[in-house]
Amino acid sequence: MKKYFIKDNVCTPYKLILGRVNNYLKANGWQDAASAQEADICLIGCCGAFHSLEDEALGLIADAKKTGAEVIVFGCLVGISPEKVRALNPHRVFAAPDWEQMTSLVENPAVPLDAVPEVNEFRLKEEYRLYDPGKQFVLIQTGCSSSCPYCPHKLGIGELKSRPENEILRQVKELTARGAHTIILHGNDTGSYGTDLGTVTFPELVKKVLKISPNIHLTQINADWAYRYRRELFPLLMNDKIKDFQVLIQTVSDRLLKLMKRMPVVKALYKDLKNLRMARNDILIRTDIIIGYPTATEEEERETLEYVTEFFDEVAVHGFERFPHTRIEKMKLPFYLQEEIDRRAKMAVSYLESFPKLLVHRGGQIYQTLVDIEESKDNLRKIKGMKYE
Repeated sequence: MKKYFIKDNVCTPYKLILGRVNNYLKANGWQDAASAQEADICLIGCCGAFHSLEDEALGLIADAKKTGAEVIVFGCLVGISPEKVRALNPHRVFAAPDWEQMTSLVENPAVPLDAVPEVNEFRLKEEYRLYDPGKQFVLIQTGCSSSCPYCPHKLGIGELKSRPENEILRQVKELTARGAHTIILHGNDTGSYGTDLGTVTFPELVKKVLKISPNIHLTQINADWAYRYRRELFPLLMNDKIKDFQVLIQTVSDRLLKLMKRMPVVKALYKDLKNLRMARNDILIRTDIIIGYPTATEEEERETLEYVTEFFDEVAVHGFERFPHTRIEKMKLPFYLQEEIDRRAKMAVSYLESFPKLLVHRGGQIYQTLVDIEESKDNLRKIKGMKYE
């Protein structure tokens, strides 16, 4: 009987995937070891989306190598910084889009992966920033439909891959029947859901889930998709079952959005966001912004900061980071020094923190540092009267 140990710092979609791999190994007779030292195989899930998380992931691999166990590396880091992974000489690697290949770890499996259900929670309670068993995740897609030149995420997560609608709705029904008070529709690029399948769109899926679930959180929606579906999506957001709406804008500057290969539509969403805010003070509206993007002026960044203070309850401020394999490295743009990016990001956070009702934090932190943020977010929900029946 093989003993395995899983350690990771990956984001929610891949924590759910690792949970399913964990169940697959157990279903085929493997034993979950109490520590890496007791394991025959160490499976390390590695994020590479931010340098802080990349450094942490590399540390996890290095620690696993000290145990003498067979070290298996999985995750976005494999695609984002392959040379750094290779330098640590793991025994096998699996890129995030190829996660199903981890079934090859089991020779002649008695239970196939198809017989192992999708998971809706993390493997360990300690992995939650704030644990609430009534909130259940439903992974609707992985990968990304965009091709932003600066973004390391796409290198790691790959192309869009949507789950079939019937699987998602069945999972929602089962979770609701078991007493879940909130369904979190999750993914890497949820707004693009279904465009690879040519079936239902994201708003159509949300509409169907609303008929089943008591409450819903909508996460990881690129502003491009929010704009494209604005006539279908924003009317749905008037339903008080939707408690949380995350739309990722990055900047309001049309010029910068074009440089980012994104649609220059954030300003065009102003009216929709304003109407939503006026109609629903109880909904939690969240976003991410980038500070220090190449050629970004302080005036453009100030305009973005002023924009987010009008509608949003939570803002993650990301200082621009360079990754060697991203396409922006070949675009011949002038990059700001890290000191300048840090200065601007610090000023942005300071400005946003002057608005008492706005929850502000830096993006890309080590996972554990976000515990206080999640607690603050939960308090914000309570202030807004977001009660679960």
